[in-house]
Amino acid sequence: MASPLAAQADTTIVFNNFLGPNDTLYTDVIHPWLNEIEAQTDGRVTFHVPEATLAPPPELLSMVQQGIADGGFIMTGFLEGSNPLLQISMLPSVNSSAMAGSIASWRTYEKHLSKAETLEGVELLGLLTVAPGSFYSMNDTVFDDISDFQGAKFWALPGYASRSLTALGAVVSPGPAVRMYEVISGGVVDAYCCINYPSVLNFNVLQFTKSVTVLPNDFYSPAFAFYLGDEIWDTISPEDQAIIHSLSGEALGRRLGATDAINQKAREDFIAAGGAIHEASDTLVEALAEAWSPIYQSWIDTADTAGIDGAAALAYYREQVALVAAGN
Repeated sequence: MASPLAAQADTTIVFNNFLGPNDTLYTDVIHPWLNEIEAQTDGRVTFHVPEATLAPPPELLSMVQQGIADGGFIMTGFLEGSNPLLQISMLPSVNSSAMAGSIASWRTYEKHLSKAETLEGVELLGLLTVAPGSFYSMNDTVFDDISDFQGAKFWALPGYASRSLTALGAVVSPGPAVRMYEVISGGVVDAYCCINYPSVLNFNVLQFTKSVTVLPNDFYSPAFAFYLGDEIWDTISPEDQAIIHSLSGEALGRRLGATDAINQKAREDFIAAGGAIHEASDTLVEALAEAWSPIYQSWIDTADTAGIDGAAALAYYREQVALVAAGN
């Protein structure tokens, strides 16, 4: 990301990106965000993005804490052990869109979670979710009733996605997204979850997919934390720190509207390719919420133990998702 203002820069930040160069989260959200910071600071802060990631995905926070890179982002699922409250956006069926989940995550962090949740050694700048995905069937099974999940063989991402499916009686083969094609194409499973419509296309699994059952707030959204290391942050003037914060947090979350538009277009492509979309019935939605109540309660209990009113924080998160979806 060469900048014509780089020669005048007071601070050049090595910002790690582990996504592919054409990934829409990078091209439509992260890259424009970094460019805007450069422009608004008049080149006093610039970014250098290495061509390849400097660490594997689970180590992307410790990499910055150790000074290997100055900034970056990590899937918050890798932080469940150290930062369990940041998992709120990956609870089942809490997000209506990428933008709604991202803004709700930041508002909830500022109002509730920041009292107890910190990322040591870094300045947290944003908490983003991607467009949520739901339940994809590779055969004639349609998930019309909660009993349809009993014994169904699913591929799922590890963590909350896998645990939420297990709570429904599904047989889960968890694994990273890079192994999804291998598991699905090999016939190991007859259903999968977690990913949105662009990912169905990008991971080349549309050809194995017959239908998807969607929820009002879809099943699962991967989430990411964005940060700069304290050492590099302290080299930035207070004025430029204020500019960076003004472009981050909720403002960064609003940039996810671009990916929601991409998700909608990919949904249309899914239908055009013969994929059927089934809206979950109210009965199914209610049954899922009941089955997942211990998962919600576990997060609430963890928050309570940390000195935060977990029930109030989760209710606030859901309220903010609804508000953003309504245009607020």
